[in-house]
Amino acid sequence: MTAPRPFSSCLRRRAARWIAVGVSGVAWALAAVPAAAQPGAAPITIVVPYAQNGPTDRTLRAMVAPLSQALGGTPITVKNVASPGGVNGLAEVAAAKPDGRTLLFTNTNVALLPALGEKLPFDPKDAFSHLGLVLESPMVVLGRPSLEATTSKELADWLMRSDGQQIRLADAGAGSASYLCGMFLQSLARKAFARTDFPGSAPAMTALKENKVDILCDQTPSVRAPLAAKEVRGYALTTGMPMSSPPFAGLTTLRRMFSRELELSIWHGFYAPKGLAPDVQARLNTAIRQAAADPAFVADQQAQGVVMVRGSRLTPEGHKAYIEETIPLWQLIVSVSKAGAR
Repeated sequence: MTAPRPFSSCLRRRAARWIAVGVSGVAWALAAVPAAAQPGAAPITIVVPYAQNGPTDRTLRAMVAPLSQALGGTPITVKNVASPGGVNGLAEVAAAKPDGRTLLFTNTNVALLPALGEKLPFDPKDAFSHLGLVLESPMVVLGRPSLEATTSKELADWLMRSDGQQIRLADAGAGSASYLCGMFLQSLARKAFARTDFPGSAPAMTALKENKVDILCDQTPSVRAPLAAKEVRGYALTTGMPMSSPPFAGLTTLRRMFSRELELSIWHGFYAPKGLAPDVQARLNTAIRQAAADPAFVADQQAQGVVMVRGSRLTPEGHKAYIEETIPLWQLIVSVSKAGAR
């Protein structure tokens, strides 16, 4: 079965620029200068637009200590505002005062939501000040523990031959990373599955463990523990090449599973409400880059299959340009995926 030409040619042409997965350092961030302590500095609240214990939430919480230190000891509170696709959390930050005290840490949904063409209470393309990307994470195709398919080939065969409405696909809502990966799966199987959305990938993972859904795509940080404990079945990675570290060693790639061109990684970054003062934006970016270079944080993330962002995307300008560049590509992928699921 061959991939639709527009998807294959465009993705192959641009993959190296926006979804390349590989081990990389953070040399730019190492050069960041610690922010000076601010006497009586007000605490910062960082909104995660998904439920607790999901990949975005876990990543931010691992970064809170080095980020607080880089900000001179400023207290940081993580606030989970869970909703499908992360829409409510994004809307809360978009409506907040641009004083540097309310920030957003989120994933690809900032670029994917505009590509879906749905009406939102804010414009994701124009509602935020960009503070820099931090890391990218590949995804893993998972199955419930009682699923009859035990290999990637058996899973592909099951997806291809089954009535789509008998395949229960879980995701974290339209616009989420798991939603995008699910769209790919539906396109590859050329059918629409029975979707169930959750206010985050953590509750979706719980449903998968309890055999309430059949399939879930999730990011490596969230997959590592349940996969190692054999609480779920692992089938394929969305990277271009297999991974050698446990528990991902032995998993094939989605490209090999379906003999189709496909690579996907999910990036995470920081945002503030639109209108943030340039000096505050620069100060926050410096602290974020320093925290992202913290050796303990980097080691923890790389052990989970995560790739640290480097280069211009660490800067507010590069971050914004990258978002603007990827939105048309997400629009193409969404249209192709929807067409394949019909």
